[in-house]
Amino acid sequence: MTRRTHIVGAGIAGLSAALAVTGQDGEAVVYEAAPQPGGRCRTLQSSDGFIHDNGTHVLFTANGRTLDLLKAVGARNRWIEPEPKGLPLYDGRTDAFQRVGLSPWSWLLPSRRPPGLTLPDLARILRLVFPAKDCPVASIIGDRPIMDSLIEPLTVAVLNTPAAQASAQRLACALRRLLRPGSGRLLVARNGLSADLIEPALATLATRGTSVVTGQRLHRLLISNGRAIGMALSDRTVMLGPDDQVVLALPPYEVARLLPGLPVPASFEPILNVHFRMAGPAAPRFVGFTGTLAQWALIRPAHVSVTVSAADAVIDQNSADVAARIWREIVPALRRLGLDAAGDRQPETRVVKEKRATIRQAAEFLPQPPLLPLANLALAGDWLGSLPATIESAVMAGEHAAALLRNARCTRASILRDRPLKTEDAA
Repeated sequence: MTRRTHIVGAGIAGLSAALAVTGQDGEAVVYEAAPQPGGRCRTLQSSDGFIHDNGTHVLFTANGRTLDLLKAVGARNRWIEPEPKGLPLYDGRTDAFQRVGLSPWSWLLPSRRPPGLTLPDLARILRLVFPAKDCPVASIIGDRPIMDSLIEPLTVAVLNTPAAQASAQRLACALRRLLRPGSGRLLVARNGLSADLIEPALATLATRGTSVVTGQRLHRLLISNGRAIGMALSDRTVMLGPDDQVVLALPPYEVARLLPGLPVPASFEPILNVHFRMAGPAAPRFVGFTGTLAQWALIRPAHVSVTVSAADAVIDQNSADVAARIWREIVPALRRLGLDAAGDRQPETRVVKEKRATIRQAAEFLPQPPLLPLANLALAGDWLGSLPATIESAVMAGEHAAALLRNARCTRASILRDRPLKTEDAA
């Protein structure tokens, strides 16, 4: 009987697991409940041709595991640096527009320092990079100007949790990586997430004989003697061979449904994305905002995508009202970048609300399940472990799940021992 790894979930964690399995000459099959692979990293396409990513996902050059994956699928050159001279930052209260470096080394240039940064602030940032214990990010920085100009935007971008509650230890995992010279360069997909990440991964898997089957939700796991023996999917039941293995690359609430009793995170933070259909520059641009509801904008040739992370305060508000407010806020910055924008001419708009975009990454106890809850089943997802829930952590989790199953197959005696993810490997 053929030995297979059955991977449930075709988001970044699931595709990463499939690439890891097939990269070791294993055989994999991927099942996805949605009509389209990619999870939260996907491109949405409407019938009228308005094409945009679900959100403004970015990478840093510190995200080594993700960059290695992009190289493996031939897509590394599709991720480009839109702002090599520093991130343009627009302050909606003062109408000030300046560039800010994303690496501490860039702050040696006065023109790249975050507004309000002083020598005492560097000591506070150092405490944030190496926290003695977990606590809210804001409790370390205090009421300083850099909280608004740097720390709060960075915290919600990385952790999708307000700095007043966000875990300093989780943020520190990312900040330590940004200390390395050259690691703070911001990258975006040149053409979009599907074209520059998901489709190259799928093409690579296809050359390895891997099937990705969409429209297949896992309704029930069949379990016997501590092993998964079958999967009841939307229109089929897959019985597992004695050497078959399973990766559940699913969000925590789906894992809890399938494996009741496992401790999983139960609190989530939303993300709101607003997409404006309009003519933009030939190459992507990226801009940050302070003093506005808008936090980040990715500007592409045919649209502008704005993200509001940790969006609990507005996620249930009327979409049209929120979009109109954001449009008025970003128009001055768009005009500074040379775009034809006016407050009274709002273009065609799409609002995408993700109410459970990530787990809530607060400085509090976070339930975590064993990574091998069954002898032949491993968990994967950006929500596992102590890392920030990012693309990088999703890639790492998928690779880790594949390694756990490979080791379990080789050494049955160690099947219940799963090493923790290294906290220094993500940004």
